[in-house]
Amino acid sequence: MENRICPICQEGMVQHNENQTSKCLQKFIKEATNPVVYASIRKMICPICEKDMLDHNSKQATECVNEFVKEVKGEED
Repeated sequence: MENRICPICQEGMVQHNENQTSKCLQKFIKEATNPVVYASIRKMICPICEKDMLDHNSKQATECVNEFVKEVKGEED
């Protein structure tokens, strides 16, 4: 499985310990599902489709977030 880059801290997800993975996932979910609110803080690129999160509608954002979480959780096991 390829090493995804964390959209929050820009490190490889395989370099995260369990605590850091949990914190980054929580922050990613919060920011990715509310991109308009957080866009002024930092532009976020989707780790799944590599598009700007502002280009996603809510269904696409949810699908990408779920896919990313599933991949990360699969890498932890």
